[in-house]
Amino acid sequence: MEFEEILKEIEKASGLSREEVVKRIEEKRKEFSDLLTEEGAAYLVANDFGLDLIEKKRRQLEIRNIVAGMKNVSFVGRVFNITPIVSFERIDGSVGKVVNVFIGDDTGFVRVPLWNDQVKLIEEGGIKIGDTVQVTNGISKEGIYGIEVSIGKYGLISKIECDDIPDLEYLQKKYLFQPIKRMPIKDLSEGRAEIVGTVVHVFKNKLFFEICPECENTLVKKEQKFICSQHGEVLPSKALVITAIIDDGTANIRAVFFREQAEKVIQISAKELEEMEEEKRFELVKEKLLGRELQLTGRVKKNLLFDRVEFIVNESKDLNVLEESKRLAEELEK
Repeated sequence: MEFEEILKEIEKASGLSREEVVKRIEEKRKEFSDLLTEEGAAYLVANDFGLDLIEKKRRQLEIRNIVAGMKNVSFVGRVFNITPIVSFERIDGSVGKVVNVFIGDDTGFVRVPLWNDQVKLIEEGGIKIGDTVQVTNGISKEGIYGIEVSIGKYGLISKIECDDIPDLEYLQKKYLFQPIKRMPIKDLSEGRAEIVGTVVHVFKNKLFFEICPECENTLVKKEQKFICSQHGEVLPSKALVITAIIDDGTANIRAVFFREQAEKVIQISAKELEEMEEEKRFELVKEKLLGRELQLTGRVKKNLLFDRVEFIVNESKDLNVLEESKRLAEELEK
């Protein structure tokens, strides 16, 4: 459902003005530390007024219509990529496992992380690359690859037979093997892209957000308690987020570095930064970033509420002048 449609549905059900509805959506985004998209926040506001817009669209839910903040998400798609299984040690010394499953249809794709016992589905061959699957009762959020859907303890991912999903070769070519194109910022549109530019501003906003130590989902704070949608009340871990303006001479764009990408670009761990005084944290981040020429790959998304595009960074590195000169020379030869 498009954002404009959601606004109209909320206006009709609540009797509020457009301005009041937009205000409530912004308040909902702030409640989630601005980690929800405006569409995801709008769905949550709709739910506050008893509107189940997800149920209304569930039967024809395409992957492109999944936005951050949805609950009870159900959809069908084909597995076109599975990452290696990663083991990690928890704070209590026990060992956990995680694997990422990428599922797509003709309209888009999502990442579905499987944790611990869920990993057996991959280990035992219950789900393989190329399988058509149905995800039921998932929870969506914004991730570095775009939208991701966690199935939690009440969700389910299962293999099904379905003839309406494009074949594996098509999906891999469209989402996995498609080369990322270098573009000037002025020409950016939604989708994957590479940009090169200079960091001209670093925003002095909240550098950390709370995540679940088990599944790494963003937490909601209720009455001084941190709640995970999958694991209930938890003792939160901290993840890093840095927002900056990148300028390439043609235009500028707000770029967001989450988690590992934020740590990598400033070469400091979230834990080390958290131990510093608050004012010194920002000064250090600004010192590390301001004026640097960076080569960034990531995802461009449209923020409808503020009518601007934003760049979610998947990979960053300092611009290599020699490599760039060689690339430009090759382009001139062509």
